[in-house]
Amino acid sequence: MDTSLLPSDLKGMPKAMNKADGRIRHKVFGNKKRWVNQHTTPLWWDKTVQRHQSRMRAEVARVLDDVRRTIT
Repeated sequence: MDTSLLPSDLKGMPKAMNKADGRIRHKVFGNKKRWVNQHTTPLWWDKTVQRHQSRMRAEVARVLDDVRRTIT
């Protein structure tokens, strides 16, 4: 994931959302002294990519074949 397109305060969010414990600890909006735990689905990104890996590989192969046919 290209985090350069995210606002500076959210650049760590993709890594945080994929943590094995599924916990994101952050400040409460508007209150810099109060922190909360927010829960996500543990390893969400890894599991999602793994589940769709065969389809993603097939699509990449299809695109490469299209490009190969176009330039030859």
